[in-house]
Amino acid sequence: MTKQLQELRTLIEALSAEQQKELFQPLLQNHLVHPLEAQWNISADFVLEAIARSQDITKRGVRGIIAELCFDNYIIKPIAQKGWIPQTIVGDQPYDSHLKNGNREIKIQVKNQRLKKGVPLKAGEQSAKKFAGYADWWIAECQKTRTGTDAEGAATRPYRFGEFDILAVCLHPSTNNWTKFMFTPGVKLFPRPKEPDLIEIMQPVPPTKLGNWTDSLEECISWL
Repeated sequence: MTKQLQELRTLIEALSAEQQKELFQPLLQNHLVHPLEAQWNISADFVLEAIARSQDITKRGVRGIIAELCFDNYIIKPIAQKGWIPQTIVGDQPYDSHLKNGNREIKIQVKNQRLKKGVPLKAGEQSAKKFAGYADWWIAECQKTRTGTDAEGAATRPYRFGEFDILAVCLHPSTNNWTKFMFTPGVKLFPRPKEPDLIEIMQPVPPTKLGNWTDSLEECISWL
């Protein structure tokens, strides 16, 4: 850092938070760093403020795509070095990640731990009767965002067993850590009582490795 930059930094650090914001706002607008900022002609800070003002359902969707990106960066990239190569996903599929290693293929659905009024939801709070024995576990909501029906009139929002191999749940809401995930084979999820070929919407998730759940994707793959 040059002497001139050091002096400038010292002057900036002496400003109040409000003064620093007033100084940097026009600089950020004139030097958009992300391609989406340029495409939309708006700063990331402005987009974040819009999200902050949005309703819970919008924030839930944003958190969901953040979890997917974190999954790609912190979980997929390390195992890609061991031969599990991410495949391109075309169209609206019931999984968020498709990995291939030789003749083996794995499809993974990524979900966020469920929040209720901004607080992580526990299974006992969701349904003490249904989740007896899992009361202190967390909850993940396992259904598609969009509603609709197929040509035969069947609901398209539920996931069906066999549509993905592994469920990955991000535990950021309870851990404040976007790298913390729990994994379980899709076949081990709870079915809907009256429709056993469909996956139950609310799924209990342990906070640590337990039963059919693990914090290691590689271990979960070995269970398949």
